[in-house]
Amino acid sequence: MTLKDKNKQKNEPTTIASWALAICRAIDAAGVDSNQVLTNIAIPPSLLLDPNARIPLEKMTQLWRQAVLKTGDEAIGLKVANFVQPTSFNALSFSLLVSDSLEDAWSRVKRFYTIISNVLEIDIEQGQYESALCFNKIIGNDYADEAIDAFMATSYLMPMQVSHGLIKPTRLELERREPFDSKSFATLFGCPIKFSAPANKIYFSNSDLKQPFPSANRELAIKNDEAINSYFQAVSQGHFSKRVTEEITFAMTRGNPDRDTIAKIFHMSSRNLQRKLFDEGTSFSELVESVRKSLAVKYLRTGQLSIIEISFRLGFKDPSNFTRAFKRWYQVSPLQYRQKNSTP
Repeated sequence: MTLKDKNKQKNEPTTIASWALAICRAIDAAGVDSNQVLTNIAIPPSLLLDPNARIPLEKMTQLWRQAVLKTGDEAIGLKVANFVQPTSFNALSFSLLVSDSLEDAWSRVKRFYTIISNVLEIDIEQGQYESALCFNKIIGNDYADEAIDAFMATSYLMPMQVSHGLIKPTRLELERREPFDSKSFATLFGCPIKFSAPANKIYFSNSDLKQPFPSANRELAIKNDEAINSYFQAVSQGHFSKRVTEEITFAMTRGNPDRDTIAKIFHMSSRNLQRKLFDEGTSFSELVESVRKSLAVKYLRTGQLSIIEISFRLGFKDPSNFTRAFKRWYQVSPLQYRQKNSTP
């Protein structure tokens, strides 16, 4: 994986790299060289030390499957939870530890889970006597069973440790098949477990959910929430290339966007702008072309501008250049596209 893999678009399923670090620590504890495992699946070990780096779901799934294969341990996901550190999930880990209660911590998990991963959707299912934290799979993603095991184990260990063993789950549901040796699951959770279930849920009694945490510190929790928000916004709203695209789109309405002019908006040189875009796997010219493609279709559909006006508005010096570019993009001429797709 190259440097540009660190900055994927927000809609791509990714997981914070520190989660992979916890996996590697569990692999090492089993007597296997995690660096060799990372090398085999093209994840640079140094990436795991970057607190802001993220790893695509495909690579994480490969890492999980290699972890099981190399260690021979189907329950390695449960062990990974023991290697999660207070810094593993950015400022979110601290906020969870100083939450008022498990109920309060769950609300933070649901709100900020994207910090850890956008691979799953988190929900809270409330019942009369017990409630569940739900890890819902997103259709189309390829999941490793051990990843869900690790999330469940972490959701168990955090309140258990904070409450000094007083808060424990009432039951557990897992979509995965029952492993050949399920003793590790029974030993860790100490509650009824249903395998091959319709969903992934960990249940706690409502009284335990509301039980105050001894480590509760509302002032500290609020300060940590502010730090979380900063990182959360960066993950949720996209990266530098998106901001540049927005400026190019705006500049396009006033003429052909110039790289030097756009760079000044971000208080940097043209060279630095190009370097940052390269780090995200793109370039200024690629972003300009992407904006042109998008606006060309928009203008042609509305039918309010002539093709000559559209070509000049998109920064083409000659309408014939626009026509050639449009044919390269969509395999039809602008006029043919307008005739088939214009809106009344």
